[in-house]
Amino acid sequence: MQTDWLLALALAYERNTAHNPIPPSELLALLPEDDARGLAQRHQALCAQDEAKLTTWLAQTLHDLRQRVRQKSPTLDHRIHPSHVATALRDEPAYIQRLLLASLPAPLGTAVARALRQSQTRLNLDDLAPVAPVLNAVRQRFLAQFVSPDQIAPLTPFDELTEAELQHVAQMAGIAEVGMAGYDLPTTEAVTALLRRFPEAEARAIAECIATLRARSKALPAARHDFARRIVQFTMTQHKRDPELVRTIGWQVITLAIPAGCDADRLAFLLQKLTPKLVRRLQDWLDTPPVAVQADLQQQLFREILELAQHLRNGAVSDLPTKAVTLE
Repeated sequence: MQTDWLLALALAYERNTAHNPIPPSELLALLPEDDARGLAQRHQALCAQDEAKLTTWLAQTLHDLRQRVRQKSPTLDHRIHPSHVATALRDEPAYIQRLLLASLPAPLGTAVARALRQSQTRLNLDDLAPVAPVLNAVRQRFLAQFVSPDQIAPLTPFDELTEAELQHVAQMAGIAEVGMAGYDLPTTEAVTALLRRFPEAEARAIAECIATLRARSKALPAARHDFARRIVQFTMTQHKRDPELVRTIGWQVITLAIPAGCDADRLAFLLQKLTPKLVRRLQDWLDTPPVAVQADLQQQLFREILELAQHLRNGAVSDLPTKAVTLE
């Protein structure tokens, strides 16, 4: 993107005949040799297009650049759970809390203010003008405690999920995992005994997964089937009184998949969207994985989670159980 911005500025400057234009080649000559060579190739490819396409590209690229330049100061991502913001503010002096609360989007600010037992007072920006540099410095220090979307761009479908959507994906991942663990049970009685461990709606979804898997022309890969049996058996043994057993299974699968697709920033971006209680559970599972998993299987698990996230983002909620078990 920065390459295109530089070329767009050079081309725009070349076309501005009122200001004695400098050819792009002369501007590119000011760059290091490797960078100049790459930019020159990009310049040739662009100029090989017809004039209409080049003009459209130039207008759009310059528009993007102007938008970036005019971009407002960074703000908190709207998906952050209010509890983490409240924790970050709790040790600040009261007047700093009020200033920062006033700068938060209303829904988030209201929730954080409630947690801090304060009210979110909207302040007049004109009144704050004399202390704007100080306020901006305080704000930047505060925002630095969180991961912004820009830090991990481009976002994956999984990164885009809100807390509620993450919980839904965890539930669907758990349903799929139980289906994969039990699809080869030898008798109807054994399947019925498994389904009785879950609430009615989840049991129906698991049964649908089992039926879909049994209808397939080929069996699940042995390693994938073995993992499903191990993670489900572990969770049903260790968390048998968990009222959200399916979702717990799903979160454990997500946790085991994370190392294949999340660096430290992406992991922090995920955790800041969740409740502190759930964050502690995930961190425990990250530190001590519930079952062992090989790197190639980890990558497969992460691909499956990405596909579930994409289906949810696309609004295809009703067919998630089926989609979850037809992933390769």
